[in-house]
Amino acid sequence: MSAVRVPILVVRLHYLILAPWIVLSVPSRVFLGLGTPIMLAIIAVGLSGTLANRKVFTILASVSLLASLIGGKVGVDLAKASTPDTAVLLLQFVAVIFFIEATRVVSAFDSEARELAGKTDEGSQAVKNRLGIWITGQLTRQARLVVGALGLSLVLLVFGGLINVSINQLAFSAVLVLLVVGALLFLITQEREPETRQASLS
Repeated sequence: MSAVRVPILVVRLHYLILAPWIVLSVPSRVFLGLGTPIMLAIIAVGLSGTLANRKVFTILASVSLLASLIGGKVGVDLAKASTPDTAVLLLQFVAVIFFIEATRVVSAFDSEARELAGKTDEGSQAVKNRLGIWITGQLTRQARLVVGALGLSLVLLVFGGLINVSINQLAFSAVLVLLVVGALLFLITQEREPETRQASLS
């Protein structure tokens, strides 16, 4: 399972990347000058959740990221400040959704791996191998779906431009986000639980 250690580590530490990227990309006045404390709080809570496998913390951190992204977009529009490109906003949103699901996959993987820790019999080794194959397949599948969803979003952005819809309008951005989230949540939540427990009992 050594081949999956790097992607698993990236999932566990993704708050170190997403929190600065999302929070610090919003003008500081939108968050009343509290952007850095918000970012640090999200990182602290998120890492506590992923490293200690505490789902409540990871959910709280991920929801905070989404709230910062959406709240930042609304705040920028209301303040009429210079806005980041809509494609970047969509990429940020899709990245958060991907890592929400990837974190749940890694959490399930960790739970199963802990039960197998210290077991060296042939049956346990076979289950470990299946577990490695499962998480590799899940993360690969989710990554492909994210790329496809992002591509669809960009196509919709181009279409919006062709029909003279301003891509800076909050309503249009919200429609794109809902389409992406709906597709992702429907597709990447399928078959998330590892089918290793039955094999370990047989």
